[in-house]
Amino acid sequence: MKSGRAGLLTVLSVTTALACLPIGGEMVPGALAATADGRRPIHKPGHHRRPVADGGVVAVTQAPVRPARRRAAAASPEAIDVVAHASRFGFDAQQHQAGSTTMLSEEALISHHVNTVMDLQKLVPNLTIQTESGSNAPSFYLRGIGLEDYTQNNMPSVMTYFDGVAYPLSPMSSGQMFDIATVGVDPGPVGFTHGMADTGGEVRIESRAPTRTLHYGASEDLATRDRSKTTLYVSGPITNSLQYRLAGQTVQGGAYRFNRVSGQSIGNANLGALRGRLAWQPDAKTDIDLIANWSMDESDAAAGFILDDFSAVSHMPRDRNIYATGWSLNPAFAKLVGIAPHSIPSYDDVTWGITLKAARDLGWATLQTIGNFSQQQRHEYVDRDASAFRSGDSFFAGNSNVFSQEVSLKGRPVLDGRLEWIAGLYYNRARAFGANWFDMSDTAGYIRDSFHNQPQENFSQFATLDYHITHTVKFTFGLQHQSDTRSLVGDTVAQYYYLPSATKRAHCGADPAPCASANPFPTHGALTNQFSGKVGLSWQARPNLLLYADIARGVKPGGFTTNTTVANVQIQPFKPEWVLAYEVGFKSDFFRRRLRLNGALFWDDYHDKQMLGTLVIPGALGAYNPEGAPGTYGSYINIPHAQLWGTEVQIEANPIRGLTLSQSIGYLRGKYTDYQQVNSAAVAANFTRTGFYSPVYTNYDGADMGMPKLTLNGQVSYETRPVFRRYTLTFEGNYSYRDLQDSLQPRGSGVYVVPAYFLMGGSITFKPRNGRWFVSAYASNILNRHYIDVVPVAATTVLMGISGEPRFVGGRFGCDF
Repeated sequence: MKSGRAGLLTVLSVTTALACLPIGGEMVPGALAATADGRRPIHKPGHHRRPVADGGVVAVTQAPVRPARRRAAAASPEAIDVVAHASRFGFDAQQHQAGSTTMLSEEALISHHVNTVMDLQKLVPNLTIQTESGSNAPSFYLRGIGLEDYTQNNMPSVMTYFDGVAYPLSPMSSGQMFDIATVGVDPGPVGFTHGMADTGGEVRIESRAPTRTLHYGASEDLATRDRSKTTLYVSGPITNSLQYRLAGQTVQGGAYRFNRVSGQSIGNANLGALRGRLAWQPDAKTDIDLIANWSMDESDAAAGFILDDFSAVSHMPRDRNIYATGWSLNPAFAKLVGIAPHSIPSYDDVTWGITLKAARDLGWATLQTIGNFSQQQRHEYVDRDASAFRSGDSFFAGNSNVFSQEVSLKGRPVLDGRLEWIAGLYYNRARAFGANWFDMSDTAGYIRDSFHNQPQENFSQFATLDYHITHTVKFTFGLQHQSDTRSLVGDTVAQYYYLPSATKRAHCGADPAPCASANPFPTHGALTNQFSGKVGLSWQARPNLLLYADIARGVKPGGFTTNTTVANVQIQPFKPEWVLAYEVGFKSDFFRRRLRLNGALFWDDYHDKQMLGTLVIPGALGAYNPEGAPGTYGSYINIPHAQLWGTEVQIEANPIRGLTLSQSIGYLRGKYTDYQQVNSAAVAANFTRTGFYSPVYTNYDGADMGMPKLTLNGQVSYETRPVFRRYTLTFEGNYSYRDLQDSLQPRGSGVYVVPAYFLMGGSITFKPRNGRWFVSAYASNILNRHYIDVVPVAATTVLMGISGEPRFVGGRFGCDF
């Protein structure tokens, strides 16, 4: 497969150059304004356009009509024009909608080098995205609400949507961040107007739609450490009522970590993705959109470095270089999981999906449907002890598919335009198989495999009413009901013994050959049948000032622990979590829309929070207990109560022509108010003294929840006046600051801390005024800060940290016709 990917890279790189050659037909100066659905109307031939003082455009003199089949091209084909009196900052409609949504444009995503969903935390206040122990699965935490789920078999607390499709399994959301039009991040309970209910919020990603006129382009990004990113697209009409769009991307290279013994590099990207869209308008009242996605990730894994080694056998010292790591693949382990014996930690993930969207104007309402089928195969080899010592080598294999269908009606305003409404149904069906392998040959003398099947179904109904009490005051009521059923079927733990030990003799007798034992568990089921709701009040106090307040209740279904389960007590289902969220905020534009200032205050009562914790099966070693052998076990638990509160501020300014400033500020505090957790160290000490396992609890009431308290993201951009009359220079700088992050559950040791870090980036871009091509030079992490990007984890005997990216210097060039 890697050779196929190299071929794709070659094709895309060559096409980057070819795509910048104009296709026949005269290029008529002017710009095409985008319609609400992303398609571009065809202007009448002969109409010229000129700029006006406030940045809008007006049609002027009638010129002679040119010969037929001449295509009017946009000055910047894929850019949206600014209409008369429009804001300089974009997303005007959101300024009149209650809520603290963060909206991101394609330009913002490019300038901050957002390649995957995990990079979004650079741009959104109070958003934290973590990978799990170097795996390729993201876990989202928005305003402190999130779930750490290594095996990713449970529904996330923050839902990801691609083109309106919910992804209830987080790994499916990776690999599609290219040819993106917008990203919207909504904190707090969601699911009242579409999709699924959730407690933490949602990330909505919309790809670019097909256009009614021919547009095409390509870009190449080359940086240090042989990193490259190639992107291309072509979009246009097939007939008057049928349009298409094809886009592709590949990312290669960029390794900056190395094996501390051999010096071998690790961390090269090897990703490829394709997307195709067809838009069809069979009549004036109907729109149909067909979308197909495919992505493959064969990148090296995010290897870690050693912070501390607790083993009495390996005695590995702490790494002084945070980019150093180590691994050693056991041939027996490689044979069992089916990978090459000389593999380095890496991914082999394939995701694809098909979406069919339709909208029909019924006169009194608009009928909308979204159907999707997505499938993913995951194969990930990760070394979780960052050493050649075989105590934490892990391999995750998964095969998952999700079918979903949503149907909704959005009514036209009634009662003299005072009442607006939307109601709908949502259904999804998921089938997931997962196997989690651990190589503990050097510590326990065996290799363990924990595998399971998890069927799941969710049926939801939602409705939202907006009633305008006055012309400027609006009352909102939303209600959502969901029924979620899921089962854990065939959950089994198998152990393969290779080294002579008392444990092996107990399972294998005197046979010197390797042997295996298996322990299947009974089927378990979990049901969630709950309501979510929202009430809100907004006041458009002035045309440029919106005030709002709302209260919302959100629910997330329960689930199962599947990461290396060895005792029946671990796979008992955990309960749903729910949150009661309060928010007040404002949105405002000042100084003729040269300054935008939005802010919000929030308070969340967080109930039955789902978290990976510890359970104890009491008894002496060798004693019988139907729940499993006595000892301490990792398992998901529910924390009865916690509180979160904070603020978010977003500022955009355009003080002088060409200068744009943006700043987001997130401040978050959270504490547990009812939480008693097993103290594993005290349990071990008591066992050493008495020979008996018994639970010892520590009260964490009042303990901090560990999320970063302060997140800052800022950008400054200055576009010069025309150079040589036809060209512009744009200077851009950005920064990101994240406060100290503790472990996601209080352990009290202090070693699970991600220290605060500050990153800076910048670029300079040269392009013609018509935007047909560009050349850009950039640097990320200009100060070359060494920082930890993921909360350290202790898989078995080693506490491992994962470093963030060092400085990258590169250039981008491309064209857009």
